[in-house]
Amino acid sequence: MTTEVRLTVGEQAELTLPGLGTAGYRWSETLAGDTDAVTVQWQRGVSADEAKPRLAGAGAPERLVLTAIAPGRLTVRLEQRRPWESGPAKAQRIVDVEVSAADRDRH
Repeated sequence: MTTEVRLTVGEQAELTLPGLGTAGYRWSETLAGDTDAVTVQWQRGVSADEAKPRLAGAGAPERLVLTAIAPGRLTVRLEQRRPWESGPAKAQRIVDVEVSAADRDRH
């Protein structure tokens, strides 16, 4: 699955990924291209709204926050796997990101 994200310098995009942390799976990222165009931050766990009636052992979503810091294009490859296992990932996602310069004429 490929997702396209277009940002302007200073903007953020949040991607919510299904979590399987209770089974030991975590999402991780690999960047290719203009890797200095964004910063990457993971937010793991549930929000207060998501914590309402949950089944015991239910996985919490993982959120990837991309913050645009410079113009450029890059690909973010996401893989969900157990860190101690080798072999294919449980799930994969591709995010194509384009960051454009901030529009200085906007107020």
